[in-house]
Amino acid sequence: PGDSTLAIGIEIGGRGLRAVLASSDGQLLETARGIDRDLSAPSLVETACGLVEQVLQRGQVSIDAIHGIGIAFGGPVDVHRGVTIRSHRFDGFEGFPLTSVIEDRFNVRTVIENDARAAALGEYTFGAGRGSDDMVYLHLGRGVGGGIILGGKLIHGTSMTAGELGHMVVSANGPRCSCGKPGHLEAYASEPSIIARMRDRLSHATAESKATWLATSGITVQRIFEHYDTDDDARAVIDETVQVIGLAGANLVTALNPDAFVIGGYVTEMGPAITAAVRSKIRQYAFDAAAYRVLVASAQKGSDAGITGAVVLASRA
Repeated sequence: PGDSTLAIGIEIGGRGLRAVLASSDGQLLETARGIDRDLSAPSLVETACGLVEQVLQRGQVSIDAIHGIGIAFGGPVDVHRGVTIRSHRFDGFEGFPLTSVIEDRFNVRTVIENDARAAALGEYTFGAGRGSDDMVYLHLGRGVGGGIILGGKLIHGTSMTAGELGHMVVSANGPRCSCGKPGHLEAYASEPSIIARMRDRLSHATAESKATWLATSGITVQRIFEHYDTDDDARAVIDETVQVIGLAGANLVTALNPDAFVIGGYVTEMGPAITAAVRSKIRQYAFDAAAYRVLVASAQKGSDAGITGAVVLASRA
């Protein structure tokens, strides 16, 4: 490939530390992963730079052939200044000038994005949102995040929090969110909150039901989904989760009128049933004209969505 078609993606976030060498058509050519346990910002960045050198070496590519470097970062960022505001996992990233540190090291234009918004861009460009103009991406995992793309542009908002879909209010008196406010989507739809609601229901369950759930490998979102047809408590928890995701989705579809609404995270591992259930809730609650034009789909890029989005940003840098 020609020089300008190669880019580097770096992922620093919930799934660990990774660097890829990729072509601008979204193909991940080489990948290197790093151990990120107990690292603070400077040593983490040093490790990330080592991973970049590894993928260049494996691909037998010189740094001069790289058009740009894109970073998908697990935490809020200031994309204009290239600064991380804080990390959800690591110390030392408060006000850290990450892009200039990487740029100084490699002398290649470097850009940064929050990992959920990067995932939105990855899905929009090479995944389930391909071909759409306006897309909403909802990511369901340990937290709930997302990204909004209108007219092909990733929306950041005035305080860089556009796409923080986990903090949409779905119930005025609901459980408290990790941010401290009541009734946010994340307080219902994140993995820890689904498990917490299941535990809460089990505290009132029969001894037999308790024994069944607690005897095995513990309560996971996957197990709750697997027991949907056979366990009343599991069904109640999932139904409530789908209901609130559907309400949030209906509001987004009504307000933004996108042509695609893409759901990523644990939903993609649970098969098509949950996406179909959310789709029918969006149809039920959203304004008809918007609801019937939107494609509601599961994400296609899986755990590569964020780093693919970082590559897209790097290719445009």
